[in-house]
Amino acid sequence: MKQIGLVALAVALIGAVPASAAQWSKTYNISGEPDLRVETSDANIRVDTSDQKTIEVNVMSPHYKIGPGGLQIEEHQTGDTVEINVRFPRGFHPMDIGNHRVDINIRMPHKGRVNLRTGDGNIELASFGGQMEISSGDGSETLHGVDGKLHATTGDGHITADGRFDVLDLKTGDGRLDIRAAAGSTIADEWTMRTGDGNVNLELPENLAADLYLHTGDGHIDVNLPMTTEGRIKQNDVHGKMNGGGKLMTIHTGDGSISIHKG
Repeated sequence: MKQIGLVALAVALIGAVPASAAQWSKTYNISGEPDLRVETSDANIRVDTSDQKTIEVNVMSPHYKIGPGGLQIEEHQTGDTVEINVRFPRGFHPMDIGNHRVDINIRMPHKGRVNLRTGDGNIELASFGGQMEISSGDGSETLHGVDGKLHATTGDGHITADGRFDVLDLKTGDGRLDIRAAAGSTIADEWTMRTGDGNVNLELPENLAADLYLHTGDGHIDVNLPMTTEGRIKQNDVHGKMNGGGKLMTIHTGDGSISIHKG
């Protein structure tokens, strides 16, 4: 049923592409775990996964042609490392992108490494395990069913992530963080979550051990998990330990509230 659903989704996506849209596609064969690197100044990036030994890349542009005078796609493969760089034509103005959004759609194996970067656009990643580096200058990031080490930043947008994590390093300048860490998550290295202006909503396994440092410039802090506090308790500054303590978990928001609760 899952495979049928994926086929139906692919057909629906193809049918939704305007007849005038330019497209570029390429499939890369790999033998081990992939290392995918995608960089663009302005485009949405979507990565789905399946049981396969290929990386399939499709670029759809409803406005710009692909080739000389239009979008330039620079691509390179070395072993299991695939690099894609989508460059916009001269004369392109970022204010135009709302009407002329470019989409980069990718299907790849479940495990490996990804480095996804866009200057202005949303990023989606689903059912992936490994090392994840995600960055958007202006856009939201949605990571569903992921596993491993996640580093994600956006200048202006929300970050939503759920999965089993060993490392979390998340930052948004203007937006909220909605994070659900599944059972089996560990703090292999310090977890850090920061917002300039936005709430942090964090769901954790009840048995996760950590030292907590929570700070908000203008908001409230609510922890609905067993925690022993250390030092003087302040309304906007909390130091404590969960399950006897462990490696550090830092949550900092300039203007927003922090909520931690059981998953």
